[in-house]
Amino acid sequence: MIFNQTEKQERGYLHQIINRLKQIISHTDVSVKDHVDVLAEYKDYLWSNKDIDPHEIRSMRESILNHFAIGESVIDKRQRLARMVDIPYFGRIDFQEKSENRPVIPVYIGIHTFHDTESRTTVIYDWRAPISSMFYDHELGEASYQSPSGEIKGDISLKRQYRIRAGKMEFMIESALTVHDDILQKELSSNADDKMKNIVATIQREQNRIIRNEEARTLIIQGVAGSGKTSIALHRIAYLLYAFQGSISSKDILIVSPNKVFADYISNVLPELGEKNVPEISMEQILSEVLNHKYQSFFEQVDELLTKPTPDFIERIEYKSSFDFIASLDRFILHMENHYFRAEDVKLTKRITIPAEFIKEQFHRFHRYPMRQRFEAMTDYILDMMKVQYAFTVTTVERNFLKKEIKRMFAGGNDLQVYKDFFAWTGKPELFKMRKNRTLEYSDLAPLAYLHIVLEGGTKNSVKHLLVDEMQDYSPIQYKVIQKLFPCRKTLLGDASQSVNPYGSSTADMIQKALVTGEVMKLCKSYRSTYEITDFAQRIRTNTNLEPVARHGEKPRVLRYNNEKEELSSIKELIATYQASTYKSLGIVCKTESQAREMADKLQIPDIHFLSNQSTAFVQGIVITSAHIAKGLEFDEVIIPQVDDKNYHSEIDRSMLYVAVTRAMHRLTLTYSRNKTPLFD
Repeated sequence: MIFNQTEKQERGYLHQIINRLKQIISHTDVSVKDHVDVLAEYKDYLWSNKDIDPHEIRSMRESILNHFAIGESVIDKRQRLARMVDIPYFGRIDFQEKSENRPVIPVYIGIHTFHDTESRTTVIYDWRAPISSMFYDHELGEASYQSPSGEIKGDISLKRQYRIRAGKMEFMIESALTVHDDILQKELSSNADDKMKNIVATIQREQNRIIRNEEARTLIIQGVAGSGKTSIALHRIAYLLYAFQGSISSKDILIVSPNKVFADYISNVLPELGEKNVPEISMEQILSEVLNHKYQSFFEQVDELLTKPTPDFIERIEYKSSFDFIASLDRFILHMENHYFRAEDVKLTKRITIPAEFIKEQFHRFHRYPMRQRFEAMTDYILDMMKVQYAFTVTTVERNFLKKEIKRMFAGGNDLQVYKDFFAWTGKPELFKMRKNRTLEYSDLAPLAYLHIVLEGGTKNSVKHLLVDEMQDYSPIQYKVIQKLFPCRKTLLGDASQSVNPYGSSTADMIQKALVTGEVMKLCKSYRSTYEITDFAQRIRTNTNLEPVARHGEKPRVLRYNNEKEELSSIKELIATYQASTYKSLGIVCKTESQAREMADKLQIPDIHFLSNQSTAFVQGIVITSAHIAKGLEFDEVIIPQVDDKNYHSEIDRSMLYVAVTRAMHRLTLTYSRNKTPLFD
């Protein structure tokens, strides 16, 4: 007999579960109040009895901390249960182990585990639990999962999916497949939100493999536009926090995010999954913290490539993004090891002179240390040898004098001078150019940081897992820096087709080579855009790996006008049409930030939100921004203005246009005046 066979029985069961959850929530409310009252009593007692015994104070302090910790735990539990009242579960499998006389177990799957202490049964299983993996990986029939005690084999006899919102079951579907297409289509057809949402109810088999991969020390996810790679990476973080709780927590993880807007956009996912948000940082912050030098930002570099590129500027970026450049840099570091320390005799006292040859030997003895970190160890070792040989007591003055003399013998004391020496040594001094006010070009930040770490050392061991988003926008030398700074486990994700920096970008294979390790996993299905929009994007940049999900909609429109005034007037009409529709978000995506700012000024629409590279939050509604800032975001409808042959003609313009087009979920319109760009012919 099937437990809860009919939809009516399922609705009744849902009602029971929600009532039980509410009952437990009311009990936790009482428990929280009790803890608050006890803490208040302790506080009053301490205030009114200031002369109490120190032992009693210590005992009370321990009691207060204990009550506080228990209270926090109860509050966490209450918040988790409150979330479950809205959506207790989204799926169910009926599983029977192969062992004799084992019963069929109905396994309800939700965002969190719910173990009912009254009935002493697990009523709902966390989506990350080993048994829940079968919901994503298996159809009806034979199935298995890995438990702590080994592989458990059996059969799935029933599979169901539910859409529950605000505690009400909207519908229920019998599902023989991994995730039923009807559920997926309904989710994909819904409107965009102001924040990225969790996708636990629609995780696909290939996505689940990535989320639950525990073996790969470095996992490189190459995902096509709209494949959900960022969401999958965040679900992977949630899974790892669940699977390795006790050995890793949210504060041990760091996300390298492309900008503050994107960081805000994804900030909902982990809290929805019951985990705390993890710290985030930009690649620029990582590099600038190492160097503390004025520099051109990545956004400024891209803007210069879009507006006023010069062959020399492109050449400098391309060279510093090559593996030949890294090889030359490593050869130069070996050259420094052999030639930058010029040992001299040091007269330590009237009768003791330390020979240059002996000092040079010690420099090479401590070759495992970064070069500038050797001086301390060398000084101590030399003085220890002197004590043995001459039996004298070294004063602090003599020790400091020797250390200062040894440090002076090393010619690599200044990072910038060393970097300039490198270009002179390679015979390519023209490939280093300092900008006005001693500002470094963005492409020089990583190699200079690489040299600094080799000379000075520096590893961030506090980070146990590093997540790098938009991996394609970072060069191999940046990955060399990342490897030196963060020798921890890593998850990297991106799409080589969406680089906003084609002269300094990396493919999954290049990243694997730069990190000298890494398992590459691919996500080829595109879920975001309709088939028609995806097909249009393929005309701009063909990706043979991309598999569009068969969700159909309007064909993209390319509209021509006689002049800019007509084009602007039409964009206003398109905005009015959007405002009258059921769509929740409209992205007006321009090639550059200056074009977006100019367009916002011309449109003069009160409800428009302009997103710049300085913005810190994503907002729902009408957004106008550049393709660079729009990367990673999605909108119900997208308008791309000025797709004429003057504005979009180069290879980097193609990248920007591809990024802009692939932001659209349901409707896409491109406008231009005079001559259309040839990039999508």
